[in-house]
Amino acid sequence: MKQESGLTIENPRYLAFLVLSENEKTRIPLDRTINKYEDRFNALSKRDRALANAVIFGVLRYRGKLDWIISKFSKRKISGLDPEILFLIRIGLFQVVFLDKIPVSAAVNTTVEIAKKVSNRWAAGFVNAVLRKAGKGYLNLVLPDIKKDPAFFISVEKSMPLWLSRRWLKRFKLDKTLKLCDAINEIPSITVRTNTVEISREKLAEKLESQAEKVRFTKYAEDGISFSKPACAVHEMDTFKKGYFQVQDEAAQIAGSILDPVPGEKILDACAGLGGKTGHIAQLMKNKGSVTAVDIDKGKLFSLEKEMARLGFSIVSTIQMDILKFCPSVFFKSGFDRVLLDAPCTGLGVLRRNPDSKWARSFQDVKRLAQKQKAMLIKASDFVKPGGVLVYSVCSCEPEENENVIDFFLEKKPDFTINSDNSVIYDKFNKTIISQRGFFRTYPENIEMDGFFAVSMKRKK
Repeated sequence: MKQESGLTIENPRYLAFLVLSENEKTRIPLDRTINKYEDRFNALSKRDRALANAVIFGVLRYRGKLDWIISKFSKRKISGLDPEILFLIRIGLFQVVFLDKIPVSAAVNTTVEIAKKVSNRWAAGFVNAVLRKAGKGYLNLVLPDIKKDPAFFISVEKSMPLWLSRRWLKRFKLDKTLKLCDAINEIPSITVRTNTVEISREKLAEKLESQAEKVRFTKYAEDGISFSKPACAVHEMDTFKKGYFQVQDEAAQIAGSILDPVPGEKILDACAGLGGKTGHIAQLMKNKGSVTAVDIDKGKLFSLEKEMARLGFSIVSTIQMDILKFCPSVFFKSGFDRVLLDAPCTGLGVLRRNPDSKWARSFQDVKRLAQKQKAMLIKASDFVKPGGVLVYSVCSCEPEENENVIDFFLEKKPDFTINSDNSVIYDKFNKTIISQRGFFRTYPENIEMDGFFAVSMKRKK
């Protein structure tokens, strides 16, 4: 059996430790970090794979509360601990506090064994001491007073960064903030978008019934299906291999629908990424017309091309470029009928799926990315032909990345107006997720979806 530092790669807790440590060091998004260890996950039994995932996502989801507990039982300040040792303590403590089926002794002993292999004897002894003290005493801890300091209470009990707790309390008040945090900490269902070029939503749902639990249609997105506990990894399902769906949250599906492309049109996906919305655009166009997918990341475009082939879409072409650095007339002889800018953002709307972002973001990121979004939106508008449509979307519901960007843009570009002709917005969706100005937003009133913001704008003829 293959060994690494004396530990078998089949150890789910050790694998969780490797993923968490690398994610912290590199700041590469969690899903991409996990993908690097795909072979190791595949080597695990289904039960151990589930444990590894539970530990990885659980430690990141509840890191704030775990660190608060650790601080009560550690003689050394958390800020002074080696990051790897701190992650080991978090891994052990998460099992103690949140995984009822794992005995405390097993959680502690296995964590100490990993500490012995990846560090020194002192570190293993320290991990052992903190975990044993915390395991016996954490239930007797008194939480911060919610009346005296609600932001600190939320940062501990709901495991949110303190800066974000304060920010949301100011915007949403206490009750809505608590509900929002609870929703973020829930394990979300898997949501997919039916590739209606290949199969109907009804027939796909029938096929998924034998492969997963709690199969149900999404409330707003007309092609969406949600389900839980698939019998195998999603990419191993025969329905996935046949190109019958893409994994995509309901909110992201709605953002794509707002673009409202028509078969035969010429479309630009100005920041295409891995192609979730690109595939949706091609699907809505019934694979007729042309979609140009642009991204600065060559690796993402390679994955996008493979994804379009899996889905059977032939109208998508890719170009690697930074739209901020290119003149539209150099690359394209005429403008596009519709342009989608799914801009880089803080990702604060998708924390339930990407809990690592909680601890990687700060208010400085909100301000920095808002400036980039403004520049990218102005540049993207140059690719829109007269009478064409421009859709701006982000997976964040922070005002600096939402209304502020649009207000800035409309002031700078008076030849654009909010698209009041978009029947997708005004006929299909209710006021719960569409504002009077025509903004699509899911937080905090609707918390069954990821946090998303999108708006359709039209260029005057």
